[in-house]
Amino acid sequence: MTVKKARKIRNYLMITGLITMLLAYFYEPLFYIGIVITFSCLIPHFLYNKCPNCGKQLRGNEGNFCQYCGKRTDD
Repeated sequence: MTVKKARKIRNYLMITGLITMLLAYFYEPLFYIGIVITFSCLIPHFLYNKCPNCGKQLRGNEGNFCQYCGKRTDD
């Protein structure tokens, strides 16, 4: 999986989880489901948010270049 695709999945899961938690106003169990969905966004973040060249975690770097080796991450 590419870094770009992993970021899209992470963002989608985060937004979906937050919306689900907000819907808990109407039905309380949705809050717990939303928490599970929101925390599941950490899976693609930690597994696939790595530089394809040097393999180091990109951490908070949302750019197209690795902060360690300087190469493009969207190859």
